[in-house]
Amino acid sequence: MTVVADAGASTDRATTAIGFGRAALHLAGLWGLAFAQPLFGLLGDSPEFFVARGNTRFDILVLAVGYGLVPPLVGAAAVWAAGQLRPALGRALLLVLIALLVAAFVLPPLGDALGGSAFAVAVAAALGAGAAFAYVRAPAARTFLTILSPAPLVFLGLFLLTSPVSELVLPSDATASVPGPSRSATPIVFIVLDELPVTTLMDGERLDAGSFPSLARFAQGATWYRNATTGAIDTPEAVPAMLTGVQPGANVVPTASDQPRSLFTLFRRSHEIHAVEPITDLCPAELCPESRPAASTRIESLARDLSVVARHLLLPDDLRAGLPPVDRVWAGFDGAAAEQGGEQALRRHRWRRANRRLGRIEEHDTPAMFDRLAAALGSPTGRPPLVFMHSELPHVPWHYLPDGRAYRIHRFDLPGLTDRWTGRQWLPDQSFQRHVLQTRYTDVLVGRFLNRLRALGLYDKAVIVMTSDHGTSFRAGEPRRQPTSANWADIASVPFIVKLPGQRVGAVEDAAVRTVDVLPTIAKAAGVDVPWRTDGMPADERTGGRSTPITLDIVGLRKGGQPLETVLDARAARERHERELLRHGVYAIGPRPDLLGRRVGTAGEGAGARATVDGPADFRAVAGDDAVLPAFVSGAVSGLEEDAVLAVAVDGRVAATTRVYRDGDGLQYAALVPPTALSAGAHSVAVLEVLSGGLRRIGGA
Repeated sequence: MTVVADAGASTDRATTAIGFGRAALHLAGLWGLAFAQPLFGLLGDSPEFFVARGNTRFDILVLAVGYGLVPPLVGAAAVWAAGQLRPALGRALLLVLIALLVAAFVLPPLGDALGGSAFAVAVAAALGAGAAFAYVRAPAARTFLTILSPAPLVFLGLFLLTSPVSELVLPSDATASVPGPSRSATPIVFIVLDELPVTTLMDGERLDAGSFPSLARFAQGATWYRNATTGAIDTPEAVPAMLTGVQPGANVVPTASDQPRSLFTLFRRSHEIHAVEPITDLCPAELCPESRPAASTRIESLARDLSVVARHLLLPDDLRAGLPPVDRVWAGFDGAAAEQGGEQALRRHRWRRANRRLGRIEEHDTPAMFDRLAAALGSPTGRPPLVFMHSELPHVPWHYLPDGRAYRIHRFDLPGLTDRWTGRQWLPDQSFQRHVLQTRYTDVLVGRFLNRLRALGLYDKAVIVMTSDHGTSFRAGEPRRQPTSANWADIASVPFIVKLPGQRVGAVEDAAVRTVDVLPTIAKAAGVDVPWRTDGMPADERTGGRSTPITLDIVGLRKGGQPLETVLDARAARERHERELLRHGVYAIGPRPDLLGRRVGTAGEGAGARATVDGPADFRAVAGDDAVLPAFVSGAVSGLEEDAVLAVAVDGRVAATTRVYRDGDGLQYAALVPPTALSAGAHSVAVLEVLSGGLRRIGGA
């Protein structure tokens, strides 16, 4: 009897469609392991990912439920529908989905263990097929998937309820109990320039007035604490430290609910608050109401970025090579690799020309945000203003020229950079050129805003603090932002300039000031006491000499650093290198500045060597009012060796020089030509190999 029953059951299974419930349970467990857990685990420890985008509780819930539960349900629905047409088809589809999920689960560790995807993909596919076979033949395999089926719900619950993201999903309003002073008539202006090492601004023992006239003019009537250093390498820790006077610990979220005691709540009763916080969210909503794009727009943008994050997380190393980076900007990952900067600048230019209302949808448009703050100051309310501006410039991506126009990037945004700079110093030097140009535009924006304060009669009365959250490094062989013993000074050393109310005469101080001193410095200048214990102190009370240890917080953990003396010595060496690079002018950075302006004439054609020019149509019709110029000339090279010297000529004159570099298996080049070479009209571009006996044309447009 038993044998007959089993045979009947086997026959029945072969001819009966698989039910939706069973398929959903078995797919859910595998989906949870392969996809939900890795992404929820990463995002759960990175609430700033959502804070920087202005995502709401609703956005996070939609993401979590949609990503964690919907895909296995969709797969189960497809299995059920196929089974209604033909039971065998439904079973086959279920087995294919099981095989794919198992393969996806084992592929990342296999790729790392086997050194790439070539063999790992085949092995993962074989393991997936084996798992599908076991599902058919072994009841224990089916039982295991049934037991595993709650996995997505478990991972979803951990993400929403126990990870640091829970602070965003289940917020508490702790700001109402934070006291603020009843009286203060001092206007307050606090500007953070993102990712700006102090050496960029320096010209020996002073600020470079030729390159950065607005900041230099500001410093002439303020106090420059030239040995100042930051306490953290990442914005979500560095900016809150300045706004609260307290160095955040691990798992502290950069929000008002998690850090309720801040500059904003301290002056909530006395000041009219105007704040731009594109990355953090420490100003409570009742003090800083914000406009947001539609929920569909926010979620669509979030989904695009998360698709890039997921591929970085779930693919082997070599398959991640062509993906846009996720560690250089806070949003827009899917556009960071190609023409993002130029296209965004063009869209923003059109927005401003159409005089559209500024809101959160333009939160990452720094020029627009400076304009919004300046306009807000023109509406007096009887209370002094408190202005906080976190400028995302001059942070990467570097796309702006000093006049506010942008240039389009056709291929690699930061040539020579992976997790660290290449060992060839000329490549980070080339990126330094672009950093300087974008910093010059930032100086223009700052100057325009300070002039607005002067015009309104607020400048002399105000306490104004100008600083940066952290620096960045341009040292060959070193990471751009992750601190090492070699680049510690580049990341730690930041500008820190304070203008006190009524101050007109500048001063330079050498105290070991930290950026956590910003809030106590502002409070003292405004004549109030900070009613909580701070890690910082007023900058003019800070002591400590060259032996002071300079530590940095990395993900909330304090790392032992270097004595200030070591930091200053390294900073001085870097500053000398930068001055040498700029000796002939910022556009002359390159291997052969002596060739700039030289007429090319009838340069001979190269035999065997070839170079392409990306976007050749861009040069055929340059308009005088273009918001985007084809100033960043790039392309592929063949027939030359790495480091070969090239010249780029526009309309028959050399406008830039560069070298050939390798990216992956191909050779590339990139060079920035000055906008003066791209006046309105059509232009010809030539790429030339620089030889000891002259120039040889190898490509053009």
